[in-house]
Amino acid sequence: MKRGFRVFAFLLAVLLLALLASAADFEPVTLEVWFTEGNEQFEIIRDLVDQYFTPKTGISIKGQVMLYDDLWQKGLLALASGDTPDVASFGSEWPAEFGVRGGLIDLKKEFGEEFDQLIAKVFPNQMRAVEFMGAYFGIPVRFGFAISFYRTDIFEEKGWEYPKTWDEVKVLLPKMAANNMTMSGPNWYLEPNWTTIMQFVWQHGGEEIKADHLTSGLDEPGSIKGFTTLVELFRDYGVPQAPTPINAFATGEMPIMVAGNWNYSALDAAYPNLMGKWTMELIPGAIVDGQLNRYSYNGGVPFGIFANSKHKKEAWEFIKWFFSDEIQIEYSKRVMQKLPHYFFFSANMNAAYQSPFPEEDVKILFAQAEQSIAPRAGLGATIVCRRFMDNAIMRCLLQGEDPEQSIRTAAKESNQELQVKYREFKRFIEAYLQPSS
Repeated sequence: MKRGFRVFAFLLAVLLLALLASAADFEPVTLEVWFTEGNEQFEIIRDLVDQYFTPKTGISIKGQVMLYDDLWQKGLLALASGDTPDVASFGSEWPAEFGVRGGLIDLKKEFGEEFDQLIAKVFPNQMRAVEFMGAYFGIPVRFGFAISFYRTDIFEEKGWEYPKTWDEVKVLLPKMAANNMTMSGPNWYLEPNWTTIMQFVWQHGGEEIKADHLTSGLDEPGSIKGFTTLVELFRDYGVPQAPTPINAFATGEMPIMVAGNWNYSALDAAYPNLMGKWTMELIPGAIVDGQLNRYSYNGGVPFGIFANSKHKKEAWEFIKWFFSDEIQIEYSKRVMQKLPHYFFFSANMNAAYQSPFPEEDVKILFAQAEQSIAPRAGLGATIVCRRFMDNAIMRCLLQGEDPEQSIRTAAKESNQELQVKYREFKRFIEAYLQPSS
């Protein structure tokens, strides 16, 4: 009996030592984290931290929830003062803006193989927004993208097929007009603006900004073709130039809606009478070199680690943990149970495929996510270049300017602005980024 007790005591001691050894890898610190999610979302994250993360690592978090629009200014002030948090969630392209100023660490340079293993789970083309000249300043956690919503009851009644290309859309639009119907969207993805322009540019094989981050791609043949196609839809085929409210989808006036994926939850919550009367498909696209491209624009919420953090190792452990399959799946389930109107789609492919939706809906969302593209970071010039795109399409629609001429003008203006910003940021680039080989 004594021998049995000694064996039990030995095994218990081994277990305790193993647990202590695991926790000893990390300092028992409290990370300061800025969240751009809402208070309810943060409460769920904190519950998960308290339940799973802190007991394993000894690391706790102190979070501050702030408005998306406030984070930019507060972040810049924090950089100037040196009083930054350890971790923050950002808008899609903001990590590059902060990183090139020396405010965020290059995660790839700092964590190497671990970083590579983590981003292997990220949807293709998501990392574009957080990369600048070979440095990676963030990890996308969630993202939104355009997808098509269709009124199945109306399409079945009319005998119409869901269009796969914009050429097929052009055939369908006159039939819809004859029935006092149209296609549009409530948020950004089928409007005369830079978001929609970039979708059409990518689908036709073009780029808004080239991989060097310093050169516009708007004057490439694919970009010109995509822009011209978009102008024709508004100018010649009667697609509304102003966004159409989502209730037009509910009434049947807009049986095709190209809109953000978060409208999935909005439709379920606001229009239960439409249950079984609508579905999703990939957005229409273009055939280039025999390949059907149905790319949509996406914007995400990446996490980054501030250079001033005294707990970079612990901050990285938090990001790895939160991005893990298990936690992303659990967070997705909890947050959408608590907030029925809220839509969460993880940038982690494994977790996204286990989203708490019907299997067929998950497959469609996943397929569109695979064909979604994050805009390429171009420092402060990015916003200005988008204004040039907005101006270009409005010149075509309001003044009758030739589409090719108009988008070439936008490319020229963008190149000038990109060079100005490069000269402005050159000292930061040379200080904080490895010189390109």
